Amino acid sequence: MARKSSSGMVGLIFIGIFIVVAGKISESDGWGVIGVITGVAIGIFFIVQVAKFYSRIKYIKSKYPDPEIAKRILAGHIWQGQTSEQLIDSIGWPLDIDRKVLKTKKKEIWKYNSQGKNRYGLRITLENDVVIGWDKKA
Repeated sequence: MARKSSSGMVGLIFIGIFIVVAGKISESDGWGVIGVITGVAIGIFFIVQVAKFYSRIKYIKSKYPDPEIAKRILAGHIWQGQTSEQLIDSIGWPLDIDRKVLKTKKKEIWKYNSQGKNRYGLRITLENDVVIGWDKKA
């Protein structure tokens, strides 16, 4: 949801370089070479995506030894009693946070899925860094 990565920028740069090289090769009737380069580029892209996927699984399973918690996080679930760290690993960082600090507790509302100015499709309420409830709009 709210995960940020530099892989998108790297991908765009790679595609841009590929387009420039393909244009130069096609000017000299090198369509076969372009086909091979395209196939290799697509193959590399999928290999990188699969490696990222398995790397995330390995990271989550090493961070959370309880297999049930790891399974829930990898599935992107939210549950009552989930810690803020587990929530971030499950669905990513929120787009916005409303904070209220009281004498005995800290209450936060984490907002996801922006649907307009100060409108969010998912609001998760945390008390002392533990999920106590959420509101999901269709």
